[in-house]
Amino acid sequence: MNNQEIVQKLWNLCNVLRDDGITYQQYVTELTYILFLKMMKEQQTENVIPEGYRWDDLLEKKGVELKTFYQHLLIKLGNSENAQLRQIYTDAATSITEPKESRENSKDH
Repeated sequence: MNNQEIVQKLWNLCNVLRDDGITYQQYVTELTYILFLKMMKEQQTENVIPEGYRWDDLLEKKGVELKTFYQHLLIKLGNSENAQLRQIYTDAATSITEPKESRENSKDH
């Protein structure tokens, strides 16, 4: 995937979230949480993320289960023993209210 394709996917995600009333700041926050998980996988450094709360675990979920899992993931990582994870995810919460939005955010893995 080239840079232009990545940028296009990000804009598509932005449009999905914006259409559902999520602000730009909320969008950037959601994207940060999700992209961090994806980058940890891409860089093969997922070992700092607790098993069961990694990128592939997120992709396995759908609908309401995905939304619930994502909420638990944010809490789990915010309480992590790893200082970097704690710093990123402390007090993290999602603004996504519909499961379809959650799936749309992660489907293009």
